[in-house]
Amino acid sequence: MNKLSLTAVVASTALVLAVPAHSTEKEFTTKVEIDAWFADAKVGSKGDAIRKNDVDASQAFSIAFEHPFAYVPNIKVRYTPVRSERFEYDQIDYTGYYKLLDTNGLQFDVGLTLTQFANGEFNKGGSVDSTQPADQSFSETAMNMYADASLHIPDTHFHIFGQYDFGSSSGTRTMDGQAGVKYILPVDAIDLEIKVGYRVMDHEFGYFEGFDSNQANVMVDGWFGGLSFDF
Repeated sequence: MNKLSLTAVVASTALVLAVPAHSTEKEFTTKVEIDAWFADAKVGSKGDAIRKNDVDASQAFSIAFEHPFAYVPNIKVRYTPVRSERFEYDQIDYTGYYKLLDTNGLQFDVGLTLTQFANGEFNKGGSVDSTQPADQSFSETAMNMYADASLHIPDTHFHIFGQYDFGSSSGTRTMDGQAGVKYILPVDAIDLEIKVGYRVMDHEFGYFEGFDSNQANVMVDGWFGGLSFDF
């Protein structure tokens, strides 16, 4: 992420703290999402990392709560377990966000995410580098900027969406982004969303003995499909 893009997101966050969002609806809502993720991984130095289809990251779950109070952040929690023969962790994202824009055609949210890496283990069995300390456990947190956008395709039930978390601190850089298409089908009091897209985790961890953040680069990416219920 270049400095210009980072500055734009920071400025947007500051703006939303000062100005109430424009919205066509003012109500309490809950949104539950369940994704199936078909991911591969690259781990180690970016120059010589090898992609392997050894990742079990087949699910992701999230729940969000939204309300009509302009200056109180909405809340979203997302859980993604990641398992590999070389590393593993449970990624839990706690996000507070504001609706910068919310119309019938365009939705744009910005906020902050506290990402927790729980039950982590790196260089399992020396599979990343046998010369460095193996089986290094970790439990860390990272603060990220958050942005989420959705654009309605006119005269259809289809929307293009994208979500992005990124941050850098104390030798660690974290990024988690996704983009795709969703189909929203109103069913009585519930909006059912069917979505498909691509998700990328690209983390450079600075937590481990014998590895700098470039050598401890973990990239997990792949297609996903999912359902969400908005009620």
